[in-house]
Amino acid sequence: MSSGTANSTIDTLSGQDAFRMRMEEQCRQILHYRQVMRRESGRNVSSDEAALEWIERFAATFDQS
Repeated sequence: MSSGTANSTIDTLSGQDAFRMRMEEQCRQILHYRQVMRRESGRNVSSDEAALEWIERFAATFDQS
């Protein structure tokens, strides 16, 4: 295995890890959004509904923080 291949593998794994971490953080944000909706507006939305609403409202700017 050449060092170029090893470096490419490490870069790919790092990218995969970064993607996984972003997805996990988005899931946490959606859960928080669902809890806020319940507490502040009395809306008891499903996980799917919360995810759809969160994506529409916040996904475009999520990675900019």
